[in-house]
Amino acid sequence: MIRRVFVSPPRTPSVVLDARQSHHLVRVLRIRAGETVEIFDGTGRVWRAVVKAAEPGACAIECGSLIREEAPPHPEIHLAQALLGSDPMDRLLRQATELGANQFWPLTTARTQAPRNRAETRHDHWHRIIVGACEQSRRAYLPRLNRTRRFYDFIGSVDAENTLLLHPEAQPLHQQPPERHTTILVGPEGGWEDEELTRAQDRGIRAFSLGTGILRAETAPLAAIAAIRHSWGWR
Repeated sequence: MIRRVFVSPPRTPSVVLDARQSHHLVRVLRIRAGETVEIFDGTGRVWRAVVKAAEPGACAIECGSLIREEAPPHPEIHLAQALLGSDPMDRLLRQATELGANQFWPLTTARTQAPRNRAETRHDHWHRIIVGACEQSRRAYLPRLNRTRRFYDFIGSVDAENTLLLHPEAQPLHQQPPERHTTILVGPEGGWEDEELTRAQDRGIRAFSLGTGILRAETAPLAAIAAIRHSWGWR
């Protein structure tokens, strides 16, 4: 399988990758000069390219012809996730990207343990995880990673009709969700506080569960994304 590499727009005929990307391509994937790769810019376009210099600190790639241009994803799934610990949040972003999430909204809630300023310092780290997951899963569109927001501010700005809040005591998601833009709200390890649930309900946001089992905060959103995309025929 031809390896895929993310290149930030604007694309140029010759691209020199940064040290992190170069190390991964040369040392981890064992790509050599003369080999063919694919590059994508995160906006649906994919090009054929040739590695001209396989240096672990600065890998040079020469771009070729455009081989595919995908339409924007529709409908979209946005994941609004209360901040988790470092490793769980990393795993969640990686796997949610692989499953097809289109936007991420990190949230602070009443029971969020990770401080917001720490989340801001990890924004670039999370972006790299999303890029790597796109390269691995061969997605042509890069999900958008938004800045961290407070829960109450966020729910005041969303389309409540198309927003679902994940809560283990709610009715299961047993009906097929309509094929339209959907935002999934997921709480922290300690769950939602009653006031947060009340405020969401007052906004018209519906709550749902994934059955009788209690899933971890990093597992539940993945199951929700998979259930919704399955009901949409994995579009």
